Amino acid sequence: MKFQGLLSMDEFLEIINYAITNYGLEEAVLGGEEPTIDPALPMIIRDLRNRKLRTRILTNAYEISGELLNELRQCINCETVVGIKTLDPNKHIKYTGKLLEPILRNIRRLIEDNVRVIFETVLIPGLNDVEDIEEIAKYLASIVRDPVLIIDPLIPKPGTPWRRPTQEELGGGAMRSR
Repeated sequence: MKFQGLLSMDEFLEIINYAITNYGLEEAVLGGEEPTIDPALPMIIRDLRNRKLRTRILTNAYEISGELLNELRQCINCETVVGIKTLDPNKHIKYTGKLLEPILRNIRRLIEDNVRVIFETVLIPGLNDVEDIEEIAKYLASIVRDPVLIIDPLIPKPGTPWRRPTQEELGGGAMRSR
């Protein structure tokens, strides 16, 4: 199927309204690439909030505009899932090509503005190991009460230097033995 372009807001809302009416839609998940760079995201969140839908945003939190932060603050049914790969600035640039500090700054902004945030990281053998993930968990516990951290295994793209974690690594044997 050939890409036919992005939906207009009217087309998007038509689909949402149809799904609510015909399928009882209760939740929307906004992700793929990086949703926070879409200038329409604050309006989308507002429209979903007005329809009383639970909304989950999957983001790296690299860019959080004031307008987006304001919409997230007002959305009691929103949850922001922030992916944080590592706290090591050099490893972060190596994996993402982006600086770490804007992400940490935006995480603090989300928390300070009482936005509901949970966190996600990826176990990447050779880049972030058990110690890195423990460091992320400790950091999160120092800035937010009762943080939630989801740990996913890497599913590598062809041509990347990292491999998929082994079953032993996924089993957390190293973490449990500490």
